[in-house]
Amino acid sequence: MVHAEAAYRQAVRAATDHACARAAARIVGAEMASTSRRVRALRRHWIPRPQEALAHVDLAPEQSEHEDSVRRRWAAQVLKGRERQTERDGPSEDRSARR
Repeated sequence: MVHAEAAYRQAVRAATDHACARAAARIVGAEMASTSRRVRALRRHWIPRPQEALAHVDLAPEQSEHEDSVRRRWAAQVLKGRERQTERDGPSEDRSARR
């Protein structure tokens, strides 16, 4: 009877230890899954945002320079066209006299 009681006590301790270990494993597994989701969200959503903003900031001066050069070329063409028009029409005083 003494041996059976000791064996039963040992079995209950082993079952308790096993249940605690399983509960701890479940908790750790749930935390791992949650952490994996957080990491995935960071990689997919949060990390690209600053990278896109940085890329935009890096490209902004180049874009601005390009836009300025396009405006300067357009303005030069407009001025050149007006000069040609003036050369063809002659001085502006003569135009008013013709009317």
